[in-house]
Amino acid sequence: MTAPRTRYEFGDFVLDVGQQRLLRRESGETIALTSKVYETLACLVEHAGETLDKDVLLRAIWPEVVVEENSLTQNISTLRQVLGETRGENRYIATISRKGYRFVARVTRQEDAVVFPTAGSSDAPGSDSVVGPKRRRPGLMWAIAGVVIVLIAMAALLANIPRASRTPADADRQTIAILPFKPLVPAEQNASLELGMAESLISSLGQHGSYSIAPLSSVRRFSALDQDPIAAGRELQVGTVLDGSLQRRGDRLRVSVRLLRVADGRQLWAQSFDQEFTTIFEVQDLIAAKVTQALAVRRVGSESLRGVATTQDAEAYALYMSGRFAWTRQSEQDLLRAIEFFEQAVARDPNYALAYTGLADSYAVLGVFGMRAPHEVFPRAMAAAEKALSIDPTLAAAHSALGHILLQYQHDPAGAQREYQRAIDLDPTLALTVHRCGLLSAMQGDFDLAVAASAKAQQLEPLWLAAWAAGGNYLYYARRYDESLQLVEQVLQLDERIDNARGFLIRNLIATGNHERAIAEYDERPLQTPGSNAFRAQALALAGRRDEALAELTRVLKKSRERYVAAHDVALIYAALGDTESTFHWLERAMEDRSTLLVFLAHEPGFDALHGDPRFASLVRRIGISRDRTEDRLRCRLSSV
Repeated sequence: MTAPRTRYEFGDFVLDVGQQRLLRRESGETIALTSKVYETLACLVEHAGETLDKDVLLRAIWPEVVVEENSLTQNISTLRQVLGETRGENRYIATISRKGYRFVARVTRQEDAVVFPTAGSSDAPGSDSVVGPKRRRPGLMWAIAGVVIVLIAMAALLANIPRASRTPADADRQTIAILPFKPLVPAEQNASLELGMAESLISSLGQHGSYSIAPLSSVRRFSALDQDPIAAGRELQVGTVLDGSLQRRGDRLRVSVRLLRVADGRQLWAQSFDQEFTTIFEVQDLIAAKVTQALAVRRVGSESLRGVATTQDAEAYALYMSGRFAWTRQSEQDLLRAIEFFEQAVARDPNYALAYTGLADSYAVLGVFGMRAPHEVFPRAMAAAEKALSIDPTLAAAHSALGHILLQYQHDPAGAQREYQRAIDLDPTLALTVHRCGLLSAMQGDFDLAVAASAKAQQLEPLWLAAWAAGGNYLYYARRYDESLQLVEQVLQLDERIDNARGFLIRNLIATGNHERAIAEYDERPLQTPGSNAFRAQALALAGRRDEALAELTRVLKKSRERYVAAHDVALIYAALGDTESTFHWLERAMEDRSTLLVFLAHEPGFDALHGDPRFASLVRRIGISRDRTEDRLRCRLSSV
């Protein structure tokens, strides 16, 4: 095909603006890009060398829709994979901290008649379809191959867990994906309500044993306004998809839903609702019943599947869903917002057990990540978890939250194991509980079982990469640094925003002597994860840059006078500096402030030099979690999961 058009050449690629295609320079093959990913690349390339603020990019790519910054971040991550960038390489796209992005590759613009081979060409990315065959650079292919290898290894470990007979194969069950609801009016998008509607239906239908339902973490990536539900169903490998849209305006709720068969795109059922927002629960129950009827599966009983843990107050429900949406982001600001939403929910409905569980989990994360002092937040978390259980003793999520508090704050592994097991018996599909069982195993030095639990949690929630990354943390404590580095690098290759994976990466780099890279990773952007206050000073001290390490220590100590800094982190810095007496002084302070990483004290490589000191053994005994003998270790029974 020959036509006058604008094209941009950079590296191994050609961006053909006239045809809205990205091609390989040598072969002319079209590279698969969705419409919004293409528009992101075009905007960056056309402003090559300029720093584009995130807000500018969001307005350019989604001009009439309010979307989260996360959508832009996902597009950038996809482009880096397509262009073959590895983490930290920035051959094409550079992240400008706290501002935006800049296209840094040399770009040549041409406007002339150009002839390209048409192999692999297809519709322009302005349509809903994906453009052309998906091609990956060799580096990315090796990364993906590595992911498969690690998953196989994890599966092998998982196979060694004692288990009862397996449940019937999913092939004997109805497979369905409930996609995130879309706004009827794009400008009035309400992401928390839209995801909440999907989550409620997943929970409701999930209580029916004849369904195999894709978890929320798997479907939430299909929230784009132009998402093809059949394409989503094929990617999720399900038989049917539920696609819906909604709008809340004042006290009115408008909902449209349709159930589609993936194999042929046939519509099995569709219905619209326009009624008071207070009837949202009736709408959810009706949708669940209609889905069951359309799939010709007998429903368990005729009553509503709504349990005592939930609410009949529509406003409380909306507040709870907003809290859940904020909690998933895990930043300090979002966790505080989640707490506000959950508190408003229980103010409206004092018997809303799930909202109390949300409070417990939010306060606990603030303490574990060192965003607030443990003595400040864990008692509040404990009170919220106990309140939830007083309302509904059968609420698995509340037992899981209580176990987490008992382990991290009370240093009561037996109590934690009891609560985790109760949670698993009540709901074996709750990935968060399985993840926490992995923490319990790792704290006791049972690292193979911990890695296997991490793999099982990721199996239950396939896109919950933070749980998968936790396996890298366990391998770090096991001194299996090469395996740990491989795993966390692969997680970051899939999503560079997973901060706990970046924290585990930095720990491994420090332990293996790659101090300069550890410093560079830490300096890339702000990081708030367990132990992160120590990272920079540790790396500087171990690299022999003592004066710089002392200056960093001074900064950390100054910060500790302004807000909470875990004493455990300061102890790590003094250990790296070789100051044994100061290390023990700060470890004693860590015992007082209940620094959450103390539960790993016996396994932390940064304290290896102290193992011969009787004071260290005394500290480990006082914590009461590490168990030297295999037969004494506490384990969760995951056979029912």
